[in-house]
Amino acid sequence: MKKIIQIVLSIGVLAALIILFNPEEITILLAGITPQSLMILFSLQLLTLMAGAWIWYYLLSRQSKISFTWVFIINQAAGLVESLTPSVKFGGEAAKIYLFRKISDQTYQGLTGTLMVHKFVTMFPFTLLCLLIFFPSLYYFDLPVFSVAVLIMVLAMCFVLGWLCYGKSGKDPLPGKPGNTGNNRPKSLKNIFTSRQWILKTVSFLNQARNSASGLLTFGETRNILLVSFAIWVLYPIKVFLVCIFLGIEVSPVIIGLATLFAYMVSMVPLLPGGLGTYEGSMAMFFTLGGLSPAEGLAISLVSRLTTFWFPLALSALACAALCWKDNLIKDREQARQAA
Repeated sequence: MKKIIQIVLSIGVLAALIILFNPEEITILLAGITPQSLMILFSLQLLTLMAGAWIWYYLLSRQSKISFTWVFIINQAAGLVESLTPSVKFGGEAAKIYLFRKISDQTYQGLTGTLMVHKFVTMFPFTLLCLLIFFPSLYYFDLPVFSVAVLIMVLAMCFVLGWLCYGKSGKDPLPGKPGNTGNNRPKSLKNIFTSRQWILKTVSFLNQARNSASGLLTFGETRNILLVSFAIWVLYPIKVFLVCIFLGIEVSPVIIGLATLFAYMVSMVPLLPGGLGTYEGSMAMFFTLGGLSPAEGLAISLVSRLTTFWFPLALSALACAALCWKDNLIKDREQARQAA
């Protein structure tokens, strides 16, 4: 029920923005989008999704023999979880670890280490692009204070991920011997002991994941994946640039880069599912810095979201159906074997 309320709220915020920013002008602008334009945008987005899945495939193939097709399907299926929960994507990442565990022979610690590396190699190029567009923009525009706060938050997240992946890990607090389980301790101390054991197990799990992450890639392999990730993020402003062309709106490339990257930064704040409303509103606001009307900025953001959110969401639904079909097929085969 809570997720349903969040989704309804996010759609309400989006509807309020449309009403507030002149729905007649927005409708006229959106009428300029043709099916051919959408096909171009969807094709670029599909290329982006495949490149993102390739990064997962490359990382997972370091430890297991795995199919790119199923990596792509699982990556998309987990995207459905990400879209139905507030941003920062913890739910989707947990779903990926669970599903990748089912099709590989890796441990949860190893997959968590892979996840750490994946988040770092995808967030570092994004953070770098944000910095490259942010400092020049300070000379031309009066940027809102919250954009600086969000940038600092993203920088902190990137630093923490880098430290988790490549920082020196501490000593494992749980060596191989099981030791005392606490069964012989007084009842008054059992809860404290249980809590301490839970903390030690968590730290031990994290240390094992960090050890797995640090030995996953060589310097050259990390550099190559960073280049692919950088290209993926560059494609996002390019898609927004094409949207502007298709809508017949002239805008500075600097504003396009600023609006696109900072809209994604703001949408990372865990407020509404998929960043709905926050992405569109922040992108429209940044476009007004370049002289566009709020209606023009919102029209651009709506087409951008159709390409980068709703289209992948439809693919995610198909991916979930494919996973359910595979699970049912496996169950039917096991039942047939048992019957034979």
